[in-house]
Amino acid sequence: MNERVVNAWRFSGEFEARRAGAGFGARNGIRNSIARARMNANANVNKGEDDGMKDADVDVDVDIVVVGNGPIGSAVAKYVAKAKAKASIVVLASAELASASNDLGRIVRPLDAEGRADWTDLNRSSLERFREIERESGIEFFNARGSMFLGSPSFVERAASRLRSNGVPHERSSVSDGEFAKIWPFLSHAIPKSYDVAWDTVGGYVDPHKMRAAQNALMRRANERARVVSATCVRVASAGDGAPARVWTSDGNCLTCRLCVLACGAYTEALARESGLLSATKEESRGVGIAGIRISRRTVVLAEVLESEAKSALAMMPTIKYEVPQDVLDRARVKAASGVSDQSRNEAKSVYVLPPIYYPGPNPSPGWYLKIGGGPQDFMDTSGELTWSRTVRELEEWMSSEGDEAVADQLHEILLHMFPTTNFQCLIPKACATTTTDDGTLAVEVLGASSDVVAVSACQGKAAGPADAIGRLVAETCARLL
Repeated sequence: MNERVVNAWRFSGEFEARRAGAGFGARNGIRNSIARARMNANANVNKGEDDGMKDADVDVDVDIVVVGNGPIGSAVAKYVAKAKAKASIVVLASAELASASNDLGRIVRPLDAEGRADWTDLNRSSLERFREIERESGIEFFNARGSMFLGSPSFVERAASRLRSNGVPHERSSVSDGEFAKIWPFLSHAIPKSYDVAWDTVGGYVDPHKMRAAQNALMRRANERARVVSATCVRVASAGDGAPARVWTSDGNCLTCRLCVLACGAYTEALARESGLLSATKEESRGVGIAGIRISRRTVVLAEVLESEAKSALAMMPTIKYEVPQDVLDRARVKAASGVSDQSRNEAKSVYVLPPIYYPGPNPSPGWYLKIGGGPQDFMDTSGELTWSRTVRELEEWMSSEGDEAVADQLHEILLHMFPTTNFQCLIPKACATTTTDDGTLAVEVLGASSDVVAVSACQGKAAGPADAIGRLVAETCARLL
């Protein structure tokens, strides 16, 4: 380990424990004295912009209710508002449920990590709209830092083939090429010389909070009867026979509507099942569609770097998707893949890294942070009765934790392998959650006795970037039903 990294760990009281081979959970410096003081996964991250999520007086009888005001829900509401300028629209934004979008950076690429055409098209469609959305809303949320794929030739080819077929400008070379070290000097010389690298300048990352604020602003501009309300949906009923759908909230209120959209991430399947909208059991779903969704517990690590490094050595760093060499996976004790989809297999052998992003505080403390995540899926238990209250409880417990200690330790090992000369000040583990299906496909389904509920989920951990295109797709489904 070079002296700069040694100094970083000494700064946080971790170096001696690391030398002794202690895991993240056994160390007292980073995990206890820093992480718990700086970050609670359930705390609100400073959002930078007022997202307009204010309590509002709304009618109990409305045309459309959108449950969820995350990247997808806000995009759905915007496109529905544009298509139905006279309709009354209420977006329910929960302040009670833990969100998986509580940081300031989500990767956007002009391709799909698994090389799929459907996700590539959604990514490209959203990317093409970002600057227009920023201009129309006056809110900037996209940073075009570019995106990189680094790994074996076959790993890189899956991504590069999509770039070629869609005419996306990019470059590709071998790590053995001397230019690699010149262009990306911050990356480790331990990266296998047999690896390829492909990169573009089109991708980057979005701030999900500012993106939501922009979508909410455009929704209100398109439709003066569209509102965002702070409320948590707990049940939906589709009565049939032309009767309106009903939406109950945790404060005891009930709204009736012509159409309800469930866009509440990891809570969507449980809410639909609790509401009697899903007829298939988990086993009968065969791992496909809304009924087949499995929630994966994910752990990420925020790694603080010096401002001087963020603005110099790492200033041109793109987002990175890295196929971790097998010897590094073995050394870090990374488990084998779980799940049968291409996305699950790909995640098990790779990590993603975002360039330094400035967090203004208070959670985490003000500073510049890289984010690293990835690794095998860790699915929540689906045995027994799958109730709404159980899902909420288990997700709350997970999201209020600091993630999986073993996974955080693995990500830390991989981070030092990739960035041996970067002076990390501290590492902050946190929990996240994604929704997956065995076929790796986005699920958009019409539910209910009156076909008046639309559910969207199974985003495979990659929906923040293509959320605008997903929102438009869902809105088109809504328009056909209204």
